[in-house]
Amino acid sequence: MTTPTLTNPAITAAICALEHRAWAALCKSGSDLLPLLSANPVMIFPGNFLLTAVSSPSVHEMLQGADFKPWQSYILSHDEVVPLGKDSALIYYRVEATRANETFRAICSSAWILDGQDNKSVTGGWKMASHQQTLM
Repeated sequence: MTTPTLTNPAITAAICALEHRAWAALCKSGSDLLPLLSANPVMIFPGNFLLTAVSSPSVHEMLQGADFKPWQSYILSHDEVVPLGKDSALIYYRVEATRANETFRAICSSAWILDGQDNKSVTGGWKMASHQQTLM
């Protein structure tokens, strides 16, 4: 039996860099994450939050709302990227993030898709289509 090769070095590097870019954006403001998101992202957060472009509140409203609090720092570890085809990939990892007196620890995953319409963007055409967090 052949052991499957799950990683493609170019896709792995691009998706890992984008996931770090997403967390770095969230250390500035929720609005800074918007250029990285697909047209209809699905975000699943602890505390019964399932957000989309059409949910109430929407992902965009939550990220730009007065209640959004940027993270001060983050560390990603144990990150792995699994290509799901030539135009999509899944990254999963552990994160420890801090803000004020709060330390957040979770296992996360994000699905990224390659948007051929947007290959001139700062993301090289990659957009986050889904993000999920499970508290540890």
